Amino acid sequence: MKEFLRVGETNYIILGTAHVFEKSVIEVRETIREEKPDIVALELDPARLDALLHQEERKPTLREMKEFGFKNALLLLFMSYMQKKVSSEAGIMAGREMIEAAMEARSLGIPVVLIDRDLRITIQKLMEKVGFKEKLSIFKDALFPAEEYSIDYAYENPTQLIDEVKKRYPFIYEVLVDERDRFMAENLKRIQREKVLAIVGAGHVSGIKKYLGGLDV
Repeated sequence: MKEFLRVGETNYIILGTAHVFEKSVIEVRETIREEKPDIVALELDPARLDALLHQEERKPTLREMKEFGFKNALLLLFMSYMQKKVSSEAGIMAGREMIEAAMEARSLGIPVVLIDRDLRITIQKLMEKVGFKEKLSIFKDALFPAEEYSIDYAYENPTQLIDEVKKRYPFIYEVLVDERDRFMAENLKRIQREKVLAIVGAGHVSGIKKYLGGLDV
């Protein structure tokens, strides 16, 4: 999924990827080579990029468990397990396309910027806003899904899946999707370059476009 947008003097290319999809790794590499952007913006914060580069699985520390409460920390551990399970079944490490983007851009001398919100802030907001009922729904749907989607379907229909998340988990949607869409769009607006390539999860493309404004090109 690739969108082109012009805001003022800046041309934005927003490339939506599937974090556990091999095709996205190839698409990221080819897009950077073909478009030759002035800068590459990634849906990452420094801590997440460091973890990906060192192939570390992000788990809550003892300090975080105390801050969040052990029940919330267990939820984080469970979500980490589900992400690892999906990555294993798809045959690709989650976030590998971001690593590929960073390496490809740097090999071509293209600057890389990180535009996502600090993961710790997102987790803290998630724990504050998501109530017991919504957390229970997450466990229920993870263990006994009413419907399962293939990686191809998720990649090709991100808007539909995001709408389902918004309807079923409104607070999770607000923190994990909408707030971060706005945050990343504001960071993109601060980049003063002629051509900016933003590489984000496919589910963030429409929201970032909305908050960026501008005209399709």
